[in-house]
Amino acid sequence: MRLFLTFLFLIPGTPAFLTGCGDLPSQGFEHSSHTAIKRVCLIPLGTPEHTQVQIMNPIGAGFGVVGTFVESRRAAGASQEMESTLVAAHYDFRTSLTNSIAAAVGKAGFTVTRGTDARPDKDRGRFLTKYPVMKKIDAYLDVYASYVGFEAPQSSTAYRPRLEITARLVSARDSQTLFQDRIVYGSVENTDEQAVLVKADESQSFRNRAALQADPTRTARALQAAIDAVAWELAKQFM
Repeated sequence: MRLFLTFLFLIPGTPAFLTGCGDLPSQGFEHSSHTAIKRVCLIPLGTPEHTQVQIMNPIGAGFGVVGTFVESRRAAGASQEMESTLVAAHYDFRTSLTNSIAAAVGKAGFTVTRGTDARPDKDRGRFLTKYPVMKKIDAYLDVYASYVGFEAPQSSTAYRPRLEITARLVSARDSQTLFQDRIVYGSVENTDEQAVLVKADESQSFRNRAALQADPTRTARALQAAIDAVAWELAKQFM
C-alpha cells in the first residue's frame, strides 16, 4: 500500500528525520529487467548515529520557548535511554538491519554480496555518489535509514516501533537507477510525502518510556520485527 507522507518538523535538539530523501522521486522496478540483474552488491547501510524515541505531537511544543526546551531535553533523554536498553539486550540495530535486508533481497531471487568499504559519515543520510568497481556484480543496492526507533503519536499514547529507509538499485553496467523508493513502518499521521507504508503491529506497543526500558529483550524484539517487515517490503518491490 502506498500513502502520502509528511515529515514532522521537530523542535531543535530532538532526533529528526534526515529530510534529504524527501526530494527523491519514486521509481518502480521494471520486472522485465530482472533477468539481467542477478548479482547485487549491498552497499554498507547509512544509519542514524543513535536510535530515536519521539512524540510526534508533544504537549510541550505548544508552550513557546520553555515548552520547546523541555521537549528537547525529553527527546534527548529518551534517545539515551533507548541506547542503554538495546545495549542491555545485546542488540545492534545496524547489524540487524543489514542482515535482514540481505536475507530478504536474497529471497527475491538475487545473489547478494556485501560491500566492504566503510560508508563515509557524510553519506550517512543520503545515497552514495560513487560506487566501488566490483567484478561479477550487476547492480548496487544502496540503502540508508532516516529513522530507527520508537514513536508515540501523542504525549498520552503508546510508543510503537518506527523505521524509515530509502533504497536505490543502480546498474553496475551504466549507472542507471533501476529502482528508488522510501519505505516507512509505523505512524503516518500529519504526513504528505509519497512512500510505501508498512502498518505497525498493534501488539508491539509500550505505554510509556518506562515500559520501553522495563524489558530490553522485548523492546529489541519489537524493533527487530519492524526491521524484518521493512526488509521484506523492500524485497517485494523486486518480485
